[in-house]
Amino acid sequence: MGAGPAMRWLLLGASGLVGTHLRRALMGRDVVMTSHRTPLEGSVSLDLANGAATDRAVSEARPDVVVVAAANAFVEGCERDPAATRALNVDAVRRVAEAAPRALLVVFSSEYVFDGAAGPYAEDDVVAPINEYGRQKVALEQIARERNDHLVCRVSGVYGWSAARTSFVAQLVDRLRAGQRFRVPADQLITPTPAPDLANAIVELVDRGARGTFHAAGPEILDRPDFARRAAAAFGLDAAMLDFVPTAQLGLAAQRPLRAGLRTEKLRRFLGHGLAHAGKGLEAMRDAEPSR
Repeated sequence: MGAGPAMRWLLLGASGLVGTHLRRALMGRDVVMTSHRTPLEGSVSLDLANGAATDRAVSEARPDVVVVAAANAFVEGCERDPAATRALNVDAVRRVAEAAPRALLVVFSSEYVFDGAAGPYAEDDVVAPINEYGRQKVALEQIARERNDHLVCRVSGVYGWSAARTSFVAQLVDRLRAGQRFRVPADQLITPTPAPDLANAIVELVDRGARGTFHAAGPEILDRPDFARRAAAAFGLDAAMLDFVPTAQLGLAAQRPLRAGLRTEKLRRFLGHGLAHAGKGLEAMRDAEPSR
């Protein structure tokens, strides 16, 4: 495999939250991009549920690096329809891996592989998912680890802009600007991860030959109310419009790992730096807001 910018990248899911920022981080590189629900100029339209089309797209791209940023990240949807969501989040990734046997496979996992009973967690802590989304991420990690050339990046609380404006912060901003109240789980910990920094870190990890599992998350573990208040402040919005509700009272189908959090010392040691703290990351998101 070549090194650095000479590598050909295949970015699956280029229009999602992580994919949007990976597109920018990969500007000037040799990259083939795919998108599905959101049309994207210069990308290949691909539904990963279509096995034959996936095989064809991957083999035609002849990638050195495959980044799977396409996923169904709706935790409740995974709990309610395990078969359909597993078809995309697990089975389609196995097909991609088989179609590019010599490429470096980069996949995104989550703190939801842990039960949240005794966080924060390091990369080698035992996984014990308590919901279907977490179980699918464990299966995804296993697919990646079947090959030598893999990079598993566990993330948490990713925030930033995408066309669909689906990140927690984007939803908070849109709701509060509309004068609507916004419910926030009162008893969950997250490790807020700025999407632009995450994308840059992925490219840097690959360029520097990283392999294995990394917690690619921000440097702080915060409770969701604290992070929500910081987000409101960064955008000049009224935090009094936030309602903090215990997870058990939110009527969710899927259990949540409440006391999770990702330790990121390994990432910082390898790169020599970490991702932005929430304050800086939220200010950068505010300053980069796209016009609607």
